Amino acid sequence: KSFPIIGVGGIMSPEDAVAKINAGADLIQIYTGFVYEGPGFIARINRKLLDS
Repeated sequence: KSFPIIGVGGIMSPEDAVAKINAGADLIQIYTGFVYEGPGFIARINRKLLDS
């Protein structure tokens, strides 16, 4: 069996999100970054992922 890995904690920038995914996370939780950066944070993460 395999289990999904969820990267949680410390994601305050798109670079942090990419680092979690590059470290092996299947999913990331971006609650704190979303609260402090607003809804545009998700779009910035998506752009960074596309550029990576």
